[in-house]
Amino acid sequence: MDLYRPAADGGWHALRSGDSIPVSGWPLPYLHPAFELVQQPGEARPSYLRVQHGHPISVRWTVWSARDFQESSKRWHFLLGAYAGLVALVLVLVLVICAVNAYFWRDSIHFYYAAYVLVIALGQLSLTGLTGEYFWPDNPWWNDVASNVLPVTGAALGHLFMRELVVGRGVRWATRLMLAMAGVGAMLALGFLFVGRNPFFAVSGPYYLASFVIYLGVALWYAWRIPRVGLWVLAGVLAVLAGAVFPVLRNMQLVPVSFMTQYGAQLGVALEIPLLLIALYLRSRERRDNRARIGTMARIDPLTGAVNHRVLLERLQHVLQHQQRDPASGAVLRVRIGNLQAIRDEYGLQVAQMALVHGGACITQVAREGDTVARHRDGDFVLILEGRVTRDQISEMGQRLIARGLAPSERLPPGAVLQLKVAIAAAPFQPAGVALLLQTLDAAVTEMAARPGKALRFVA
Repeated sequence: MDLYRPAADGGWHALRSGDSIPVSGWPLPYLHPAFELVQQPGEARPSYLRVQHGHPISVRWTVWSARDFQESSKRWHFLLGAYAGLVALVLVLVLVICAVNAYFWRDSIHFYYAAYVLVIALGQLSLTGLTGEYFWPDNPWWNDVASNVLPVTGAALGHLFMRELVVGRGVRWATRLMLAMAGVGAMLALGFLFVGRNPFFAVSGPYYLASFVIYLGVALWYAWRIPRVGLWVLAGVLAVLAGAVFPVLRNMQLVPVSFMTQYGAQLGVALEIPLLLIALYLRSRERRDNRARIGTMARIDPLTGAVNHRVLLERLQHVLQHQQRDPASGAVLRVRIGNLQAIRDEYGLQVAQMALVHGGACITQVAREGDTVARHRDGDFVLILEGRVTRDQISEMGQRLIARGLAPSERLPPGAVLQLKVAIAAAPFQPAGVALLLQTLDAAVTEMAARPGKALRFVA
């Protein structure tokens, strides 16, 4: 952009600014090219402004008084400075949160999001001219290509981010499409860097529009599948698309220059960043809860809620080891529902399963804090008492357990009760090892099951 002013010798004095000149070398360093036009007394010759660009563009130019220009400059620098400060604050917050979450949750989506936010933020600041005026005022080449390279790189990272949302959902065609779009974006960025604006500028507009359609489609599908997280993703995508579509249409010469074509993308990004951050927080919490549930399922019997056989063996081994230091501590009760097969024959499998659930609840109700209620792999329950407990206390606990089984329950049909058989091994234990202890208790409950009048027994 050149401004030709009449010179005193009858010639012309040229003032130059634009992409090929460092911002620090402009006659008036500003967000975009600007000139100071001083009209001399008696000056009759006209001044000429020449605007030249590699592509057809729409130029919005304004003549200001010096005072109005200063007021406008202060206002825009204040607004853009506040925007840059907000972006910087959010960016630091995002980078810290994403680094922590990526480390603890081992989820690569946080890295993609952090890179996406960083590149998009710099790209939007470059489009406003703020980076050219303050970040790289002496580098005209990068100031020129940054406004193309950074947005298209951000779009490519956006595809990688969206791909991570659906990569584990079995939608292979969508993940491949987004990988392909990310690759196209990377090639466009390299083309802008090493070849120049031609011919890639003409391709970037359709690429952005195709990206918008893919972002929106993936966000809609994800919101339909996982609304709790997906609706926040959809809101973020809609915010950035609503703002970014205006400059893209302007670059394609489809709409005139306006406020939204100049700053719509910045407004959209400012709304998108926190919305996607909320979505990532909810997604990470959901993944954490899922992992916790999976971890719990590896230790808990899914039907009764008691710990499973593997944990049972661990706890019994701990009790036996502890008894070597304190021979008077610990006790083990093996509990069998003696009439479980009769309940199944009379009422069916579903009622038999409810009888197991009720049996586990009866044992849990008599257990003390710190005791372990476990389920053996053959279906029996095992109650492990830790710490010192007397024979009378154990006997009373067994009797209360048997009484609870005989009491009516809402879980069972009217008249159906549990006939619990309880075999008890109290300290000091004679069997050497967990397997022999369980076998001894199993033999005791099997013998009691064959004798209807016997329900509680201490084993030697």
